[in-house]
Amino acid sequence: MDNKRKYFKYNEQDILEILSEYFHTNSSSENISSKAILLGETARDLRLVAVVGDGEDEELFETDLEEIDKKIDFNGSH
Repeated sequence: MDNKRKYFKYNEQDILEILSEYFHTNSSSENISSKAILLGETARDLRLVAVVGDGEDEELFETDLEEIDKKIDFNGSH
């Protein structure tokens, strides 16, 4: 059997966009606002911290995600 492979390489912005699209797909709202950052070091403690809100929530973009990182435990679905 001839296996066909595809290779991918994403930069930080691509990764954040893909994850934001995932949040949108799995939300119960037609429109969402989101903000996300990657923190830590690869293969050590890399993590995503994000906030998602219904509709157009301009205040959401003022959220200090580094502060949120200090306050909450991991709660992802995977």
